[in-house]
Amino acid sequence: MKLRTFLILSVIAACLALLFVFPGIIYPEKGRGAVEVTDQMGRHVVVPKTVTRIAAFHHMGSKIVYALGAKDMLVGQAFFRNEGEAIARMDPAFAGKPQLLQGHTVNNEAIIALKPDLAIVYASFDASEVKRLENAGIIVVAIKGETFRESFESVRLLGRILGREKEAEDYIAASERLLNLTKMRLDRIPAEKKLKVMFSGPRNMYTVATGEMLQSRVLEAAGAYNVAQGLKGFWAAVSPEQIVAWNPDVIFLGSGLDSYGVMEMLSNAQLQGVKAVQNKRIYVFPSNVGWWDYPAPHCILGTVWTAKTLYPEQFADIDIKNTADEFYKKYMGYTFTSMGGKL
Repeated sequence: MKLRTFLILSVIAACLALLFVFPGIIYPEKGRGAVEVTDQMGRHVVVPKTVTRIAAFHHMGSKIVYALGAKDMLVGQAFFRNEGEAIARMDPAFAGKPQLLQGHTVNNEAIIALKPDLAIVYASFDASEVKRLENAGIIVVAIKGETFRESFESVRLLGRILGREKEAEDYIAASERLLNLTKMRLDRIPAEKKLKVMFSGPRNMYTVATGEMLQSRVLEAAGAYNVAQGLKGFWAAVSPEQIVAWNPDVIFLGSGLDSYGVMEMLSNAQLQGVKAVQNKRIYVFPSNVGWWDYPAPHCILGTVWTAKTLYPEQFADIDIKNTADEFYKKYMGYTFTSMGGKL
């Protein structure tokens, strides 16, 4: 009897120990079946196969859910600004869902009240908020997209969770085809002929994309050299003197917040010695309905646009708008043009 009691207590103690060792694991109800994954925060997460309600805390998650053909699972709107408004004009069901994003922030209380099975957050999401969602019974999966590989890993991760692996691989293959198209044409350009580019941030013209950001990966894939490649962090602040010292051939303005424009930079007295200003090679990065320089495989379109903008003679036969129309139609359900997209 004592031995039996000892064995039972040992099993209970072992189970409790597992809960302490793996506090990030959410265990689904028995008998429902589950998928075990490691998300892009490095957390071990167990997700039931019966997920039907998804809350996306970042537009990247929403885009991937749409691309996987699972848009009806979204419990709310989670697209930034114009993109969400464009979809709402075309989709009454989407328009009827609550808005989850307020600028770059989310209303956690409102999301919890919607009772989603799964929350998709970006990897920079606050860890204490992740715990808060989990305490409310919501399973949380983190994704990330500061490189093309990370974006593709995010697609595969969500494809596996939602049982849509085929759709995920199709989305990735379409993105890789555009990347390969760009690479083949850029191989003709000698290294010494590749342009130096500065990517200004959405807050002001003196914040720049560093070498740790997706924008730098886009520039590299488009055959350009990011003059701020050596800087760390996100949207590093720099001086006018530093921009003059870099002397970029081209400047791209982040498509984020529209806080300044081309004319403000062209007329800036401190930047008149910069080649990009002298040659008027300053461009606003697309697009007006969904940013192509933000994490999500849609940044592939931004890569093709960048390459054509920098080296138009190599891409004379490529119609960016047609390319975007085909990509959007297949992975968003609407063409870029029908959503009001402009370049």
